Amino acid sequence: MNTSILKYKRKEFGFTQSKLADKAKISVLSYQRYESGERLPNVCTAQLIAQALNTTVEELFPLSQENSSSNTNLISKE
Repeated sequence: MNTSILKYKRKEFGFTQSKLADKAKISVLSYQRYESGERLPNVCTAQLIAQALNTTVEELFPLSQENSSSNTNLISKE
């Protein structure tokens, strides 16, 4: 996971990790784990973070190229 996107967006808004966690209504420790790449948020939490940063889940947590091409291959075979 490319966690630099989370950090970049957070800093772009001028938020500390604590401020962003508060706006997303999650714990600071959870947010720190997401930003460090230690854990991935569930879908609901990812949506809360994206809303706090006025962006989309897809922008914050893009699919890797490997996953994207695998999904494309699956779709084209059907």
